[in-house]
Amino acid sequence: MREHYISRLREVQDDLVRMGSRVEHALAGAVRALERWDTELAAGVIAGDQQINEARAQIEESVRDIIATQQPVARDLRVLLATIAIAAELERAGDYARSIAKKVELCLRAPLLVEVPPELHRLGTLAQVMLHTSLDAFVQLDVPLARSLSAQDDAVDELEDYVKSLLYARIREDSRTLEAAAFLLDVTHVLERTADRSTNIAERVIYIATASREDLNP
Repeated sequence: MREHYISRLREVQDDLVRMGSRVEHALAGAVRALERWDTELAAGVIAGDQQINEARAQIEESVRDIIATQQPVARDLRVLLATIAIAAELERAGDYARSIAKKVELCLRAPLLVEVPPELHRLGTLAQVMLHTSLDAFVQLDVPLARSLSAQDDAVDELEDYVKSLLYARIREDSRTLEAAAFLLDVTHVLERTADRSTNIAERVIYIATASREDLNP
């Protein structure tokens, strides 16, 4: 019975890692679609979001079943509760990737296309790095790695403000860019929120390892 229980714990954690990989792939695809104005790639990201949603539902069902039948305690219970929370964070990050992909299509329909600032591409890269780091921290149960996301999140916030200032300046220069720039402002915000989701995942990692809660994004 004990071996079966441990096996189920590992399976649900493996499912979470696979879900995280899907979300990473979606975010990378969305950012790449924005870089290339690739509507086919963007459409693929949008279509793939349903698989991410289904993965979260399956993980939650599995965790509830383990809790109901095995009555885990201490660290095992923390792992299971954190798994549900992390799956929710990943689903939201997947939603953000879908949102970016949709903005690619919308920008191309705008009256005047706006060149994406290099700093916005940089923001996309940072968001991807943070998501990957948070998942690595979960796999390795690495508290220092999880805590490192706090400084990265500060860098993302600063870059977000700078990108917004660039886009607002572009609108002031030419009002015809308003629609496309507004879409890019939304992308900027979504990438910052993705970074926040990554810090939330890292906080759950710390909770699993230490049984204490830390705020990495005060």
